[in-house]
Amino acid sequence: MKQPVRVVFRSALEGPPTAGAGLRVGLYQGQGPVGSAQAVRENLDRMEEVAVLAARHGCQVLVFPEKFNTGYAIGLQECRELAEHAQGPSVECVRRTAKQNELAVVLPYPERDGERFYDSISVIDADGLVLANYRKSHLYGAAERRNYSFGQDLPPVVSLNGVSVGVLNCYECEFPPLYQYLAESGAKIVLGPTAADFHFRLASGSMSQVPYQDATRHIIPAMASIWRLFVAYANRRGWEQVPVGSWQYRGNSGIWAPDGEPLVTATAEDRQHDCLLIADCLPAAIPPFSPSAQKATTPATTASPCTRSCVHQRDPYPTSGTAAPVPPCVARYQPRCPGTPITQGNISNICQQPY
Repeated sequence: MKQPVRVVFRSALEGPPTAGAGLRVGLYQGQGPVGSAQAVRENLDRMEEVAVLAARHGCQVLVFPEKFNTGYAIGLQECRELAEHAQGPSVECVRRTAKQNELAVVLPYPERDGERFYDSISVIDADGLVLANYRKSHLYGAAERRNYSFGQDLPPVVSLNGVSVGVLNCYECEFPPLYQYLAESGAKIVLGPTAADFHFRLASGSMSQVPYQDATRHIIPAMASIWRLFVAYANRRGWEQVPVGSWQYRGNSGIWAPDGEPLVTATAEDRQHDCLLIADCLPAAIPPFSPSAQKATTPATTASPCTRSCVHQRDPYPTSGTAAPVPPCVARYQPRCPGTPITQGNISNICQQPY
C-alpha cells in the first residue's frame, strides 16, 4: 500500500451480518489526484488497495466519494476528456476488484452517453455484476449544471446481502422526498457518496464567502430518524487543486442509524488521514421511536392531506453546450405528509431546492 489507511471499525459482531440480517458498510474517505488520465489510474489503484483492506475487515459493501475516479473538481474540458461509458474501463476495473474481493462496491464516476454527460454512480455486487447505474437527478450549482445533464430516473433500490439498499448522490442527501421515496420502496439503508466542501465557486466565478453547511450536523441524522433508515455518507477529505481554484472538503463521513444516532463518524484527527470507516447496519437492532411501532407510511398517514406548491421559474444556473436544461417544473418543498407517493412520472416535480 503506497499510503497508509486509518481504519475506524465499530461493531459488536464477531463476523459480518448474515444474509438478510444487515450489512457491514465501509466508507472510504481520502484525498487523491484530480483531473487527468494519470489521476484516474492512481485513484483506481487506490480503490483496489482499499478494497483488499475492506474485505479483510469483512465489509460487504465499500462506498467511495462522488466522482472518485477523476476527482470531483473537474471542469468542462476535463469532463469531456475523462468521462466514460457505463461499461467503460473504470467500471470494468471495479467489477474485477469486487469479484476478487467478494464485496460490493459503489463507484461514482462521470459518465458519457453519446453527447450527454452525467454525474453517475455504478453499484456493483460481490459477483462483479452491475446492479444499477444511477445518474444524479439533482445537480448542485453552476459547475455541475454546466458539465452534466440531469438524470431522469428516480434513485435505485438494490439488494445487497439480502437487504434493500437505496442510493443518493451528494446534494440529493439533503432532499426529504428522495428519502421518502426510498423508504416507501423498501430501502433499509441509504448510501450517499458526496463531495461536500467548505467553500465553492459561485455562478459569477467568485468563491463563496460563507462555507457550505455541514449536512451531517442536522439534515442527515434527521432524515435517518424520520424515515427509519441507516444513512451512510461518504465524503472526501483534504484538498483538490485545479487551475480555476482550490477545493477543501469537509471530511465528515459517517453512518447514522434509524434513531438518528451515529454508528461511526470521522473525527478531527481522522480528517488528517485517509480513512476506512466501518460499521454494521442491523435494522432489527434499532427499536422504534413509538411503542406502537407505527411507521409514517401506514394507511392512516397516507390518507392525510399534504401541501405542495409547484412554481415555474428561470434556471438560476444556465446551462451551455450539450447539458440538458433544468426540468421545466421546479417544485419548492413545503411540509408534506410522509405518505404522499412519489412516482417516476413526477420526478421533475421533486424539489430542486434544499429542505
